[in-house]
Amino acid sequence: MRNSECGVRSFYSALRTPHSEFDRLYISMSNIIRVFIQSRMDCARFPGKALAPFRGRPIIASVIERVTQAIPPSQVTVAMSDQRPDDPLSCYVRDLGISVHRASLDNMFSQFRSCLERFPCRWFFRINADSPLLDSAVLRTMTTYAAREDIDLVTNLSPRTFPRGHCAEMLLSETFARIDASRLTVEEKEAATKIYYNNPTEFRIINVQSGNPKLAVVSLCVDAIEDLKRLEKQT
Repeated sequence: MRNSECGVRSFYSALRTPHSEFDRLYISMSNIIRVFIQSRMDCARFPGKALAPFRGRPIIASVIERVTQAIPPSQVTVAMSDQRPDDPLSCYVRDLGISVHRASLDNMFSQFRSCLERFPCRWFFRINADSPLLDSAVLRTMTTYAAREDIDLVTNLSPRTFPRGHCAEMLLSETFARIDASRLTVEEKEAATKIYYNNPTEFRIINVQSGNPKLAVVSLCVDAIEDLKRLEKQT
């Protein structure tokens, strides 16, 4: 069952919400919410993207900084492959004091499940590492749903009303762990959350909206090297 919420739960109202409320949530939710940032070095369109310079430092550093404005660094993990191309990325992330989880990329659903087994939590965010301009207000807004028990997925992708690069999903770990992996299609194994959107009547989904559907056509993520200079000019 899918519900959409805007108004007080919109992107814009999140920006207006007193920061003290989120300071309280930052502390109280820190033990039950984790963030898993999905990253890799061998991207077909942009090899080495995660460590490519963005405003003087690697893209992954910008993503981590944005995420840790909403979730404590101790609750953040970067998930990557167990192959040699990701060795430099693993070393860099560990040097930042952020935990790393390495597993096969052949099955992203299994990678997130093994990450969850290693770092158990009540809720976890799935974040892509191609989003150096990710707005932490989106994450803060989603964390306000963490006390509810009638939700399996909090997303801003169904439908999308935020720019690409401001996307986030917060999943209830118990529900994710109960999914029968044997029923997944190849596509659902490659995209860890696709089963939710393919079966909306089986899952309790909340969609956070920006209040401006036109933002959905804006791209603030790094897909190719040409995106770097364009996004460096963004505020």
